[in-house]
Amino acid sequence: MQSLVTNSVLFLNTLVSQSVLAFNIDPSSWKTFTEPQNVSFGYKVIQKDASSLIVSDPLIQISNGQRGQIYNCLVTEGSCSSLNINGIWGFYSFKFMFQFHLTQICGPTIPKKCVAATNYRGMCFISTNDVFKPPVPSPKYRDCLGQIDIAFLLDGSGSVGKYNFGIMKTFVTNVIKRFAERDAQFAIAQYSYGCDIHYNFNQLKIEDSAWETKVASIPYFTGATYTANAIQKLVNELFIPAGGARPSAKKILLVITDGESHDRNSLSYVASQAEAKNIVRFAIGVGNAFDNVYAKEELNTIASDPDNDHVFKVTDFNALNNILQKLEENIIAIEGYSMAVATVSRISYAILGAPRYKHQGQVIVSQIRANFNKLLDSPKPQIGSYFGAEVCVVDLNSDSNTDLLLISAPTYMEPDREGRVFVYTFTSQFIFSGVVLVGMAGQMGQFGSSLASPADLNGDGFRDVLIGAPLEENGQGSIYIFNGGVDQINPTYSQRVAGSSVRPGLRFFGISLSQSSLDQSSDSLPDIAVGSMGVVLLLRSRPIMLLNTKVTYNPSKIPTNVTDCTMPLQNILTVCFTMSGFKHSLTGLAANMNYTIMLDAKRQKYRAYFAAKKRIHSDVMNITLHEACKSHNFLIEVSIKFVILLFILALVSLHMYFVLQLDFEMNCGTDNLCVDDLRMDFNFSGATNIEVGIMQEIYVTVFVENRGENSYNTLYILNYPFGLSYRRITSKQGRVECVSLDGVQGVKLGETTCYISKPILKDNSQVVFEITYSINKESTLGQNVTFKAEVTSGNDKHMNSSEFFKEKTIGVKYAIYVALIRHENSTIHINFTSGKKDLMKPVQHIIKIENDLRELTFKVFIKVPVKVGDADIWNNSSLQISGCKMENIQKPVITNFTDIIKSQRMVDCSVAVCAEFSCDVTLIKNERILYIITANVSSGWIEQTGLRAAVFQLVSSAYLDYDKSKYVFFSSDSQQTAASVQLRPQVFYRTEVWRLASFLELLLCCLVVCFWSLSCWRTHP
Repeated sequence: MQSLVTNSVLFLNTLVSQSVLAFNIDPSSWKTFTEPQNVSFGYKVIQKDASSLIVSDPLIQISNGQRGQIYNCLVTEGSCSSLNINGIWGFYSFKFMFQFHLTQICGPTIPKKCVAATNYRGMCFISTNDVFKPPVPSPKYRDCLGQIDIAFLLDGSGSVGKYNFGIMKTFVTNVIKRFAERDAQFAIAQYSYGCDIHYNFNQLKIEDSAWETKVASIPYFTGATYTANAIQKLVNELFIPAGGARPSAKKILLVITDGESHDRNSLSYVASQAEAKNIVRFAIGVGNAFDNVYAKEELNTIASDPDNDHVFKVTDFNALNNILQKLEENIIAIEGYSMAVATVSRISYAILGAPRYKHQGQVIVSQIRANFNKLLDSPKPQIGSYFGAEVCVVDLNSDSNTDLLLISAPTYMEPDREGRVFVYTFTSQFIFSGVVLVGMAGQMGQFGSSLASPADLNGDGFRDVLIGAPLEENGQGSIYIFNGGVDQINPTYSQRVAGSSVRPGLRFFGISLSQSSLDQSSDSLPDIAVGSMGVVLLLRSRPIMLLNTKVTYNPSKIPTNVTDCTMPLQNILTVCFTMSGFKHSLTGLAANMNYTIMLDAKRQKYRAYFAAKKRIHSDVMNITLHEACKSHNFLIEVSIKFVILLFILALVSLHMYFVLQLDFEMNCGTDNLCVDDLRMDFNFSGATNIEVGIMQEIYVTVFVENRGENSYNTLYILNYPFGLSYRRITSKQGRVECVSLDGVQGVKLGETTCYISKPILKDNSQVVFEITYSINKESTLGQNVTFKAEVTSGNDKHMNSSEFFKEKTIGVKYAIYVALIRHENSTIHINFTSGKKDLMKPVQHIIKIENDLRELTFKVFIKVPVKVGDADIWNNSSLQISGCKMENIQKPVITNFTDIIKSQRMVDCSVAVCAEFSCDVTLIKNERILYIITANVSSGWIEQTGLRAAVFQLVSSAYLDYDKSKYVFFSSDSQQTAASVQLRPQVFYRTEVWRLASFLELLLCCLVVCFWSLSCWRTHP
């Protein structure tokens, strides 16, 4: 019997206006607002309610005492009126926050003539019921801002020297000159054994022309270094009103020292006391003494956090002036340029941008009503990038929890664009996600000058993001729309609205964006308000439609009883479209749909065609909210070859594909009923776990068998988890074709659809194939994942013994790589002299732990030999490691330790009593931590060996312990063993050189005397 099946493909191209192709924001202005007399109207804008907007013009001069104005703009009238703000304000700029129908207006408002300049003190007030009445500021509110009280604490110990102390005083003079134009006070103290306050804040006045002479005349102390005692005295006696300190001033303490202190154990305590009084501390270490890790730690303890901003090291005193500019920048940092408030699990965080910090920018995250601060530096630092110019929090799913933090750097320069927006996610803290939003290439438009996440603009249930680039297209400006998803922003913008397309002549379109997006056009869709210089524009959303597509054939099946192969078969293809509103109920909508049909598209030599042997046909259809259909006649050339191919409907503009087919009649004998008996199974090709980060692929072996009559259009569907990506299909037995669509996190699983021996899986036949999935090394799949399989066919009846569903679970483990490294500053040599008892030498073990892959909580165990026989190795019997706790004392397994030490020259836990410490560690990706063991090692344990000279190895060890049910240690060898490290400082025990030298000298003298005597005896018989 002759059978024929044809394959046809319909490509549907939606040719509509540019705005619809771009997305759903109408690029033409629906409403425009302006003011005849304006300077910077549109600098800030917010949609107040469904009928009005509030707009600022901060630069307009109202009177000699007042600058700036705000306007209320009515949507229906398209006009604005100024709001009467009574008081002594004089606004310069505005920031609006829209919440609970309240408007918050902020700005630097109150001028105050201070020592160096006029300060403008900021104030905010809340308006209710359209009443804008600022409060009258209190007299205290008019105080000068920026007051600084700077105290210098100079190291006067004997190691400094008189000459270097003079250089130190010159440095103090230069610092004072740097801050002379500010409202600053200064005090100077010196310390060695004790501490003297030479001049408190009342005694050293820069208005006095003799102040430099006073500094130069400070005498130089000598003696030891007691830093903690000196800081304690300044906290108690200087930074108080009696010492001249001002309550509202920023308190600064500069500690300049050249060596370690003798009272370092008290440093943490006095530093905490200084912190409690809000004293910002800078530590300046001079000389090579601070190459020592412990000395560095002392500087870090003295200084405020973060250490990178408050600790300075210079090679010698002559280099002090090299840090003047950096020190000034760190004392006077610009913070609070931009602000947002994030809320996670009912905990609020203030996000403050400081875009001019160190000329690169920084963002400060502070937990409100708690002592928690986190500093965010730019992931891609660049001078002048203005990182932190704008900050914006995004609640993707509108559950009142902040999901993302956006930080802009609008002047970040690249060869073909300007401006970046960095996306941070929140787990236990804000972490850079790796996602960077950028604008169109070729535009230098300060992308990121404004940020907003006003609403879900495309109706997919996730909030979207608006970003302004006001300098694009030579200052005409544009805005970008980025769509939100389950847990991230799509880094490819969905739409760019250019100011030139909205209204000719616009300047700086996108300089401001409303933080709210309300329906002000009464069409049930959100509208967005955009500010430009002198004009505010209201843009409407266009309705998003669902398009239902249906394709049918007549006849629906190709007959199998064709006997005349010379005559083509006739068929009718009918295409139907129906539109429906997505999350709206607008009526009267219509669109013209241009579409193209291509028959048998996968074959170069096609077998189906329209008239005149053409397989491509184009047409247009007017579609509405009711079904619209068109029919198209085509012909099929009859072929003896028994093949079926797919019919694919591709909606190109919507990026959607539908798999259809023109099928054939089933030949099921006289009863016209085919009963198949399908069995299927699958396994993971021997794998017992998916090892994320180690395994690149997972192989699923599938078995499909038909034990009954012919099975038509047999289909195998396998659902697999998000995080796996379909790679390929490998047939082991039989014929199979597969297509696959990977999953979307939190939305749907991946699905692989396989056509088994298309079109007929014959009776008593089997197909075996292998599906390969790649494993994303960053995936988080949980502890187990489940694969679900289903097999179906086009048969009307199946045997009861058929197996249609199967589900299997496989465990998941995650690769970790943690390196335990001996730090380069660890002690490697210890020298003792034999014959002297109970010598002490300082020893420092430093273990560096680095986490290279994923966030991980684990334990590190550190074993340190502490006693050999009855002698202590360390002088501190209560040896401690910061961040760790002592688990137990491990006794040696070898009792004849003396013989073993003599032969092996090694002291480890096999011959010595060891203290075992456990450290609980949590590190994020690429984070590192140091564990430091510092104490004096005694020589007493060596004397037990009876050796007079030897070289020993004193072995401490550390190893990693982790949850092996969840993780697999990544290793280049096949053992996959966890990391460990040994610290093996060499202990040199030798006879004193001077004793040997003295013995040799005595022997030489004796020989000389003997020779001289012998000579005299021979010459005088």
